[in-house]
Order: sequence, then structure tokens, then C-alpha cells
Amino acid sequence: MLDKLPPSLLKPIGLTLGWAFLLMSILAIPLSVVTLMRWFSLSWWLALPGVFLVSIIPYAGRFAYLGLALIGAWYVIDAGFSLRGAVGPFID
Repeated sequence: MLDKLPPSLLKPIGLTLGWAFLLMSILAIPLSVVTLMRWFSLSWWLALPGVFLVSIIPYAGRFAYLGLALIGAWYVIDAGFSLRGAVGPFID
């Protein structure tokens, strides 16, 4: 697919995609934890093993892990990049 692009655009697009995947892989765990904390009113030490349990399911778990991370990113962006605000009203 990328071979149809002009050669001058291949490197910038490849670098952008590579950095986006790197950033998403680094932030996937915290964003998934935010999602589980918000949905189920869990503390972080209960949500973290839940994220790891979801991620070890062969195929459906991978899509769920990605979905949880994207939803968590939405919550964090909506809260003005505040993890505490993204979790919502939560009592420890």
C-alpha cells in the first residue's frame, strides 16, 4: 500500500506510523486501566490484573485490549489530560 506513494512521502509517513504505534504500545496499559477503573469503580491495583487477564486471551483479548486503550484515551482527552479526572468521581 505504501509503495504507491511518492518516494518523498514514504519516510515521513513511515516515521509517523512508527511513532504512533510506539506511543500507543507504551500508553495502552495505563489507558486500559483508566477504562476499567471508570467502568467498574475499581482501584488501580484491581484494574491492573484485569487488564493483564484480558490481554492474554488469544484473539478477542487483543481487540478488547486495543478497544480499552482507545476508550481510555478518549476519557483522558475529554478530562483535559488528567488521569484523576478521566477516572471520574471515584472513592478510593
